[in-house]
Amino acid sequence: MVKFYYFRQIKPFLIMSRNLQLVTLLRKCFSGDKICIFYRGNFDDIFTDKLISLAEHDAEKKAKKRISFLISESFQNIVRHGNAELGHAHDSLFGMRSVAPFSHIFSSNTITEKDKAYLEEKLGFINQLDPEQLKLHYTKILSEGSLSDKGGAGLGLIEMAKRSKKPIQTEFKEHKDHTFAFNMQIDLIVDDNAPADLLENPMTIEENTAMYDLMTDNNMIFLYKGDFSDETISPMLNILEGNTVNSGDSIGYKIYHAAVELMQNVVRHGANPSTKEGIFAINRTENGYFLCTGNYVTGNSFTIGEYITKLNLLNKDELNTLYRQQLKASVNLPENSAGVGLIDLRRSFMTPIEIKLAEDKNGHYLTIGIEIPFSDGKQNN
Repeated sequence: MVKFYYFRQIKPFLIMSRNLQLVTLLRKCFSGDKICIFYRGNFDDIFTDKLISLAEHDAEKKAKKRISFLISESFQNIVRHGNAELGHAHDSLFGMRSVAPFSHIFSSNTITEKDKAYLEEKLGFINQLDPEQLKLHYTKILSEGSLSDKGGAGLGLIEMAKRSKKPIQTEFKEHKDHTFAFNMQIDLIVDDNAPADLLENPMTIEENTAMYDLMTDNNMIFLYKGDFSDETISPMLNILEGNTVNSGDSIGYKIYHAAVELMQNVVRHGANPSTKEGIFAINRTENGYFLCTGNYVTGNSFTIGEYITKLNLLNKDELNTLYRQQLKASVNLPENSAGVGLIDLRRSFMTPIEIKLAEDKNGHYLTIGIEIPFSDGKQNN
């Protein structure tokens, strides 16, 4: 039993900022998703590989190759239609959702009016072709060597339609600067034995367009919902490292440290011993970055909430003393390592650990978040 020598006798309370409320909302939005990934940030080959690793983790074996190709091609589509003249006024986004019986792969990037005209014509033609016609058209382009000025974008679009066996969903939204958001969604059937009405009605692109708007409005960089294991945690950390770590800037390393601890917290306290399912999100704030995880937990969630509440009342010296005591205790009692990690988060950044406790038919759900400030975090509470 952990002893808190410096804890004052108070009633526990919950801290929930707008950032934590956002993650709570997203958890409800994705309650039916087996896996969900949304990413705004740098787009290059290293991130393609990491996102494919995440997406493949829970995919059916027969669908893994098609999912890998479609993710890679969606990334390449963002790169092909990227326009250096547009700068970074509007962010690109990649998303993938596994909602039976489909895997939905979504992308959004900013294009010019000329690109819009090209894509509307090309996709309008592709979407009216049946599978055999698509195959013949693909072969014709290859044999004639009539590649587009976008480096084979036409072939890529045809190949995506061939592999998904569904029309490519698209949407163009005009920005104030007269550029356009090109939103595209590929719907891949991963369960051919599902009822016919489900197979005929994939998720609409508008659902994921709304998600893009929500992430943009709240400056969210990354969102993942699914299983937390070494195979998923490692690529997530690599994505974060590539988007937040700058030369000579310690903020990225602080984010990495906090992300490791929060993800490990999901693993330690996950309610299902075989599947450590949870949610992880990070967004940019005015003062820094906000990191958050949520998962069903074993044991009494009220005890965890009380523990975090008391940690938030300690000053820097008290936290340092408690950290040393708990670190020593964790050598003989490994289960205490979770408490050490939370103390370390609190003393490292001196921002409150935010929590939300909820209970439903599936058990106790704990959401934890913390802001990593741009400053050195030396201020005391």
